[in-house]
Amino acid sequence: MKKSLALLLVAIFLCGMAFEYHGPETELVHLINNEREAQGVPPLTINWEITRLARNKSEEMKNHGLFCHESLVYGNPAQLLERFSVPHNIVGANIAKGQEAAEAVIRAWQSSPGHLANLLNPDFTKVGVGLSWNEDGIPYWTLLLVA
Repeated sequence: MKKSLALLLVAIFLCGMAFEYHGPETELVHLINNEREAQGVPPLTINWEITRLARNKSEEMKNHGLFCHESLVYGNPAQLLERFSVPHNIVGANIAKGQEAAEAVIRAWQSSPGHLANLLNPDFTKVGVGLSWNEDGIPYWTLLLVA
């Protein structure tokens, strides 16, 4: 009985039904969706597969001291999604480094035409956010937007 329950819980988690954000990642998605709503754009839905990849991308930037959209291992964001068989038609990515709070991240992206265009693109429907702090306390943020 215990084994069956454990397998059921693993299956639920892997299907994404048990996935949820906590902390700054939640706040960033909330702020993005507030901005989209203010502009008449439908909200983004958090996707656990995309989130996992965004978190991995933030970890990679942190671990290698990099700040770029290209992954050393997986290439550009579309190639990253393809490598892990995440269905998509289009993908956008915003990254940030050094902003300790979600409010600072969204302000930086709102002041950049390219980043703001990603945030407000009505074609994007799913999102994943990753945040990783290095040993010096510097945060690395990754936002993957997918349609």
